[in-house]
Amino acid sequence: MIGREDILKVLKGALERAEGPAEIVFMGGRSELTRFTKSQVHQNVAEEDLTIHVKAVEGKRVGVARTNQLSAEAIAAAEKKAREMARRLPENPHFPGLLGPQEYTPTETYCGNTPKFGPDKRAEVLSEIFAKAERKKFEVAGSFSTSEWEVALANTEGLEAYQPVTGAEIGLVVMSDEGMARADAFSPDVEGIDFLALAEKAISRCALDRDQMELPPGEYTVILEPACLAEIFMWLSFTAFGSEAYLSGQSFLAGAIGERSMGEDITIYDSAWEPEAQGLPFDLEGFPKRKVVLIERGVNLGVVFDRVSARKAKAEPTGHAGPPGSPWGAIPWNICLAPGDSSLEEMIASCKRGILVSNFHYVNGYLDTKRALMTGMTRYGTFLVENGEITRALKNLRWTESMLKAFSSVVAISRAREVFARGGAFFAIVPAVMIEGFTFTGVQRE
Repeated sequence: MIGREDILKVLKGALERAEGPAEIVFMGGRSELTRFTKSQVHQNVAEEDLTIHVKAVEGKRVGVARTNQLSAEAIAAAEKKAREMARRLPENPHFPGLLGPQEYTPTETYCGNTPKFGPDKRAEVLSEIFAKAERKKFEVAGSFSTSEWEVALANTEGLEAYQPVTGAEIGLVVMSDEGMARADAFSPDVEGIDFLALAEKAISRCALDRDQMELPPGEYTVILEPACLAEIFMWLSFTAFGSEAYLSGQSFLAGAIGERSMGEDITIYDSAWEPEAQGLPFDLEGFPKRKVVLIERGVNLGVVFDRVSARKAKAEPTGHAGPPGSPWGAIPWNICLAPGDSSLEEMIASCKRGILVSNFHYVNGYLDTKRALMTGMTRYGTFLVENGEITRALKNLRWTESMLKAFSSVVAISRAREVFARGGAFFAIVPAVMIEGFTFTGVQRE
């Protein structure tokens, strides 16, 4: 860790040398990763890196350049390059200028236990998991990472922001001669993960994944575990709830704010203050994060904005800007599905005949974004449920479904939610759901 004082000292020193209005975004830190296969650790790697984005402003023209050196000289050189670029670019009539000083509602994103959890401790955890799997003659593959990083911003208008972040993430794939299962966990505090319970979940599911049968295509009641919802919501963040999708008319919310698109039990929102995974209190232009309700009880309420896209839409910014120069516009960083009052066990017990899906993969969310039509495969355990019990393992299935239709047919949502991280700062916080009439279109036979 470099620390707030030392980072901001360098950034402010570079800003003093700037030729005009400028803003600097620092993102850097250290990550460690343990990979394992066949119940053996085969690789430990560590990486330290940083990226500094320098935004130079010439009236309504904005240029961006990057460097990976934290020195006033390197940043000054990047600022000069960004300014030369800005002078050659067309004006952006929606650029609102740089922000002045802001106040932020704190979030808890750093835990000192996590960066101290080195390769020896990760190996100790994994050896216990390997031993549990060996009792069933199963093998384990996957990865286990810990990270510690910092985000800082400063500009010539006096804005300063800083946030330290830690994360621990593990993915286990347990394999037998006949099948496999997967379990994942994330926490800012490595000691907040129950590793043995996670392993037991994957091992017990792997034991069920044998003698797979084919199920014909059709519409079925489906129970989707949280990992499936995470894949769907990652796609919806870009194709539905982000500013670019909305302004370009690609989102199903475009021209439909205030209309009902999903069932009454569905509330989707973005919040940096969720206990499962707290996010940054500011975005990457220093605007304070706001909780944004995107869908409330099935009704379309809105999308997230940065300051430029908010002006285009004649709306208020919500604090969701990405890195300078990002082509994605504003997207939800902490997308959540509100919990329900059921549990996975209760869903299975109440299901007369349906399919339990552990994971999705090869998801494509671009089929028809106005209908949120997606396709993908099941993976790591697909099971037939009959009369409240898991009765058979199934071969993996292809599905194609509109998420508007699917989320209009939800009959149960779990109380418990799980966290899935993508890229360290982007989270989906989701429960399990039970849906009637989910469309499966084929069987994977290879």
